[in-house]
This record gives sequence, C-alpha cells and structure tokens, in this order.
Amino acid sequence: MSANPSREECLMASIAHASVVVFGPGILVGVLIWLTQKEKASFASGQGLQAALYQIIGMIVNMALWIVWGIFYALTWIPFVQNPERFEDAPPPIFWIGLASMVVPLMIMLAWVLYGLWGALKTLRGYDFRYALIGNLLPSE
Repeated sequence: MSANPSREECLMASIAHASVVVFGPGILVGVLIWLTQKEKASFASGQGLQAALYQIIGMIVNMALWIVWGIFYALTWIPFVQNPERFEDAPPPIFWIGLASMVVPLMIMLAWVLYGLWGALKTLRGYDFRYALIGNLLPSE
C-alpha cells in the first residue's frame, strides 16, 4: 500500500470499512472503491478489496449463525407441540434458553461491525489496516 496515502485515499478507505454497518449492501461500497481506484489510489483500492472480503465473510458467518440459532430455537418448541396442555401456564425452561441464546449471533454481529469500524478509524488516520486472518491473504498493492 502507499507509504503516504492522501487524505482522499484515507477517506475512501475509511468509508469502505465503515460500510460494514450497512449489512449486505455495504459490500458494494468496498467493491466500488476497489474497482474505481485500482489505477489511481492503491491504498484506497487495497482497503476497499479487504473491506469487501471481510463483509462477505461476515455475511456468510452471520447467516450461518442465525440459521443454527433458528434450528435450535425451533427445537425448543417440541415440548409445546408434543404436550400443549402441560405448558398452558408457562413455557418449559429450554424455551427460555433458546430465546436467550439469540444473544450469541447478536454479539458476534456487533463484534464484527465494531472491528470493521476500527479498520475505518485506522485507515482514516492513514494507517495500513489488515484484518486478522484475511488481511495477509490479499496483495499489499
């Protein structure tokens, strides 16, 4: 990446990372910055590609977590279906565990977004930001 990125490059790179808050469509921001800046601004382009890849992986991970949670939560309804009279007053404890387990994918989503925003802050300040695990897989320019 550029040794000394311009203010405009830093801003574009930061926007690419910050677009993580717009789950899904935010990926397009990183892709557009990568495509439009490939020839002009290697710092912004590289950061845009990295941000887009990070967000794609994040979307896949979060979709998988919500599917697993949905299956688990659906299983907590089995006691209701098998014996509805038994649970007229209160649901079984497993139901509350299933409902509370929704916190897991929510917290992972929050952490994912906060890490993306950390990248936005770092690149806005002109630092070369690399996500853990995927950052070193991409070319540096």
